[in-house]
Parts: sequence; C-alpha cells; structure tokens
Amino acid sequence: MSAGSRRAFVLALGVWPFGVVYGVAVSSAGLGTWPGVLGSVAIFAGASQLSLVELHDQGAFWLVAVGTALVVNARFLLYSAALAPSFSEFPTGFRYLGAHLMTDQAVALSLLEYETEDDPLRRRGFYLGAALTLFVMWQFGTLVGLLAGGSIPDGLQLGFIIPLMFTALVVPSLRDRPALTAASVSVVVALGTSFLPVGTNILLGAVAGMLAGGLASGGGPSGGGDIGSEGVSS
Repeated sequence: MSAGSRRAFVLALGVWPFGVVYGVAVSSAGLGTWPGVLGSVAIFAGASQLSLVELHDQGAFWLVAVGTALVVNARFLLYSAALAPSFSEFPTGFRYLGAHLMTDQAVALSLLEYETEDDPLRRRGFYLGAALTLFVMWQFGTLVGLLAGGSIPDGLQLGFIIPLMFTALVVPSLRDRPALTAASVSVVVALGTSFLPVGTNILLGAVAGMLAGGLASGGGPSGGGDIGSEGVSS
C-alpha cells in the first residue's frame, strides 16, 4: 500500500483545495457541518457533491438533484470497466470498497502502475494505498472548508489547482499515437459540447476518446507505435 500512497500524495495535495471548496459551499448553503461531513464520506465524489449542494441551494426537486449527480458520475462506469480485469479475482468486499474509493486520480495512477506490475496482491495494495490517501485528504479538505466557512475570502480561487492536477495525471500516459489521439479527441469533444448540462460533455469526451484511441491502435501497422520510434523512422 505504501507505494500507492507515495505516488498519490502529491495529487492528494491537489485534491485538498477541492475539498475545501466543497466544505465552503456546504457552509454557505447553510446545510450544517455534520450533513456536510457525512455527505462527503458517503458520496466521496467531488463534482457530484458540489452539484448536489448547488441544486439544493437553488431549491431543485430532490429527484433532479440525484439524477444530476448520477450523470456527473457516469464516467466511473468506464473506470470500472477498465479496472475490472485486474480486480475480477478479488473478494466481493474488496470490490465494493474499491468502487466507493474510486477517483479519477486513483484509477489513472493504478492503470499506469498495472502496465508493469502483474502481481495481483501488489496491484490491490497499490490501488488501496492511492485511493485511501486521496480519501483522507478529501475529508480533511472538506472539514477545513466547513469549519472555515465564510472566513475564506471570496476572491481566493482554490479551484485553479484542479486542471493542473489532471494535466499532471494525463501527460505521463501520452506515450504513443493511440493515447495522443484519444486525448486530443476527448478534449475537442468535451470543449465542443460544453454547452450540455451537468457535465454530460465530459462523459461524451471520454467515450469519443476511447473510440478514437481504439481505432488508432488498430488502424494500421504504425497505429500503436511508440512516438519516439516513429519520429526516428520518419
């Protein structure tokens, strides 16, 4: 578990301000400290939690709020499919726990690690170490935001770290043509459909990127070649 925890720690520092933003949002909406803490532990999905708080603050019907949160979190279906081959032999209890602790960062780190790590127990330990580190830092950020509340200046932009964090996650994996194709298509589709509600554009971008990456990897003899070797041969 220590390897996963070490790898995730720097990313967890980027998760912390996102948790603070959620805590401040809960405090501003007047939902109370304990509902905010319990919601963060039980849901553990930043974008969905923020959407729920915002919709509650706007007086939206509960079914609309829950449906919105489910749509925002639909990308985790894709993550589960990606991790399923590595976790299929593990007990049901671990798979439930792993699903609850799943985050974008833990999945990205684990998939990169699994390219070179074949031992099932080490795979499980790496994932748990990364996921738990992120979980603890998120809860800490939530608590700070709840307790600080209105004392955090409105002009302090804590959310700027989030795009930087995801950039740090994605860049190391862009090592061949299919990966570059998938990333490029995902960005274009997500930006081009940004007018869609409740993060639907992110889900569409992810699906389009996977399809494009799959086509690129099987589209020709050089489709899956390494970037460096292609550069030399051309």
